[in-house]
Amino acid sequence: MFPAVEKFWSYRAGKLSGGKKQMLAVARAIVEPREMLIIDEPSKGLAPAIVNNMIDAIEQLKAAGVTTLLVEQNVNFAKRLGDYVAVMDDGVIVHNGSMSEFSDDIRLQQNLLGLAL
Repeated sequence: MFPAVEKFWSYRAGKLSGGKKQMLAVARAIVEPREMLIIDEPSKGLAPAIVNNMIDAIEQLKAAGVTTLLVEQNVNFAKRLGDYVAVMDDGVIVHNGSMSEFSDDIRLQQNLLGLAL
């Protein structure tokens, strides 16, 4: 799922860039079959090309039946993967529902996030 990992396989994890560490962390989590993954901010600090690789990998897991709980501030990242959304503000859920309804409701997005997808 992460071809780039082969390029830095023999490097010490502490010497890797933030993006490479993110890929390595997800790769380590999925090396064994899982029914559920909890992924916190997988796109944080990643270059756009690597973000797309991460999305592709999570989509493959989803297609294989793996349930994923994704915590993500990158709304477009979450929109591409999510079926269901819960928006939190200061630790309180202020909205929950289907991702498709949330994505289609520009006013709701502006009210909750201050932007439109």
